[in-house]
Amino acid sequence: MMEEAPPNIKRRRISAADGSPQDISSLTDLPSGILAHAASFLAAPSRALFAVALDENSAASPNERSSAIVVGSQWDVLDFGEIEKDLADEMTDDTIEKVLLCIVAVNNVKRLKLTNCFRITGAGLEPLRGSAIIEQIDLSIVGEHENPDIGQFPMILCDRVLPILDSIVEREGCALKHIQFPFLWRCVPSTESDFHAFCRRYNQMWRNREEIRCLGCNTRLPTGGNQWIETGTYRYGTQRHTCYDCFKHYCYSCENVGELIRMLACCEICKRDYCTDCSKMHVCRCCSHNACNDCYKHECHKCNEKICLNCVEGHEDCYQCEECDRLFCSECSDPGVTDFSRNCGVCHDISCDDCRFRRFQLGQHECAECIKTIVPLVADEYKRLRQENEQLKLELKSKS
Repeated sequence: MMEEAPPNIKRRRISAADGSPQDISSLTDLPSGILAHAASFLAAPSRALFAVALDENSAASPNERSSAIVVGSQWDVLDFGEIEKDLADEMTDDTIEKVLLCIVAVNNVKRLKLTNCFRITGAGLEPLRGSAIIEQIDLSIVGEHENPDIGQFPMILCDRVLPILDSIVEREGCALKHIQFPFLWRCVPSTESDFHAFCRRYNQMWRNREEIRCLGCNTRLPTGGNQWIETGTYRYGTQRHTCYDCFKHYCYSCENVGELIRMLACCEICKRDYCTDCSKMHVCRCCSHNACNDCYKHECHKCNEKICLNCVEGHEDCYQCEECDRLFCSECSDPGVTDFSRNCGVCHDISCDDCRFRRFQLGQHECAECIKTIVPLVADEYKRLRQENEQLKLELKSKS
């Protein structure tokens, strides 16, 4: 029997506020309450972009629908790292400006992070001019626990951004607590640059505030001739004595009682300061540099100690098996230590003992030098097989 054809699908009608039927042909035809509810499930940057899109597709801007999304949302933190990296990479100054205007950022945003916004020059930050509430501006373009030296130059420019920052710093009652600058601005110190001059003005702003002391030892900050934004060659252009996450202030000598870990330390990978409450620091097993726990992507397979990416890529005092990719620190890859990995001086093989032994069993590895390193594993395997054989003999004897 032939199936009946489905009924014609007609455009759905939704009642308008006055009860009359309303045709729905696009998102802008939906009631503002529905749009605001749908937007509430999106990350803050996505909500803002949604509101901007509604404005651009409406005869009036801002319109009732986009306004409903903005009014019903919290904009304390605007981090473009919360959206897809490819989408953030496509953001332009025009888009950034529209977003900041749409959410009235000058009166709402306390933390701004331009994560993955590689294409902006900074001109789109104009709506933040004179903000009295913004507390943190991260211009580094990379996310938390990422190396700021990204190998590609972001387009963000001093001459576009510094006038806007000056308008914030000069504002009476300025709430600014932390600035993270792009690596490109900081990598070549220059006392004659506009950036250096701004750092000095920013430091003066801190000096004009009430005295700040270390939460651990009550020492006046900054200590030892340091500045809030470093203007010397060491850590040039980075904020000192301030945790990136919670803004708490510490000196660099106070230690967490019982753990012998400094209360505040700089991560050698992401170049940010964190207190122990916000991010634990670990010492790289190979180079002994401090880094955030979240910045480490590798650890020794044997002792589980952290190893930084720089050491892995540079093969500094660590070895990585070319077959299973397991990593071993220098201490665990010393000759005589089982399950180690090192470069064979004869066949130049870089493998752990397990992989060499597996190939040896399959008859695929005949290097005498490599075989010497797996003698303990061969002996262990022989012992295991012998015990297994004895056990089988006992079982057979008991059944006979």
